Amino acid sequence: MGKMKKILAAGVVCYVAYKLGKKYLKENNLTAEDVFDSAKKKAEEFARQAAGVVPTTKDGEPAGKKIYTFGKEKRIEMVHLADGVTGLYDNKKNYPIEKQVKTYSEDGGKLYVYSDAADYVISDEPFFMNVYVKDKSQTEAIAIALGKQYDAEEIAVYNYGSGQKFDAQGMAAEAEAEKVAAEQAEAKAKEAELAAQAAAAKAEATAKEAAENVQAAADKAGEMAEEAKSKVEDVAETIEATAEEIVEKVKE
Repeated sequence: MGKMKKILAAGVVCYVAYKLGKKYLKENNLTAEDVFDSAKKKAEEFARQAAGVVPTTKDGEPAGKKIYTFGKEKRIEMVHLADGVTGLYDNKKNYPIEKQVKTYSEDGGKLYVYSDAADYVISDEPFFMNVYVKDKSQTEAIAIALGKQYDAEEIAVYNYGSGQKFDAQGMAAEAEAEKVAAEQAEAKAKEAELAAQAAAAKAEATAKEAAENVQAAADKAGEMAEEAKSKVEDVAETIEATAEEIVEKVKE
């Protein structure tokens, strides 16, 4: 097991532990958390010292561009996003890893980045990023987002203080499958809704046609009744006229 794997097994974010090892911790009666806190303080101090080199415009405002690059190929960038807001950006993937960076430092070929939700330890040649999530309510969202962008050979996601690695790629695949299933269900529901609307429209048209046919039949029946009535009246008049004619002949 390599040195980095030992760090991962302990779930510790710090380069001091990496350099001094477990023996140092035992001899000095320190916990992994003590070492991490020490490393973080050094990182914050480094960030405060580096703050003065942020490029500015003529008006003295941040340029809103790259303010720091990391790695031989300058793949990783710290980018000024807004006043007091810095982002961690993967230039190779054109992907914003973290948008709320608080402090960052570089030591021993590693970049240490700290934010409220998670801390990041990034190695160069080969690229690898360990992510230690502090806000557990965001673990799933962070793991899924990174799992969509990076392979297992590129990232490892942990909860801070735990050595249990999350299957970010599996979580991302599951989330995508759930998304596809939800989209398919929504599409089927929409299709069923459209079919129901079409059936209702067809039924309404059929009912309207039937009503029109009934009305037409009623009108026809009415016409036939009027015609029959007229004929009956004509016959009655004829019979009456004939009867009067016979009576007149009898009188004569």
